[in-house]
Amino acid sequence: MFTVRKAVLILTLLVPALSLGCASSGTTSGADDRGRSDLLTREQILGAEATNLYDVVRRLRPRWLQVRSSRSFNMETEIVVLQDDVYLGPAETLKEMAPELAFELTYLEGTRAATAIPGLMSGRHIEGAILISTRPRGD
Repeated sequence: MFTVRKAVLILTLLVPALSLGCASSGTTSGADDRGRSDLLTREQILGAEATNLYDVVRRLRPRWLQVRSSRSFNMETEIVVLQDDVYLGPAETLKEMAPELAFELTYLEGTRAATAIPGLMSGRHIEGAILISTRPRGD
């Protein structure tokens, strides 16, 4: 016999699953940016209530700071930081930067970093790059 209790139980189980499916539409603009694992929006950055960008990343996207493999015995594999397409240094550079500076942070995996930032890979083993944008996209 189908009861109201069973109907509520079924809805309780189905609604979260349905909403998760809708949230991952794959778009990359506006409010949909919040669901991207390679992006931190200004709202997220300031909402982290951290004193520097390193702590923001450590709290919200700790994977961005992890070097998962060593590519060479002779060279250190690293995560690099760029601000508005200018190389700043290793991930620890974020410790010196206030969260208010960043409009958004984007993470590029090693191969994407190599193609997106020409010349950076020369003589380096890059695991990934954290890009700091100080203004909205397209400005």
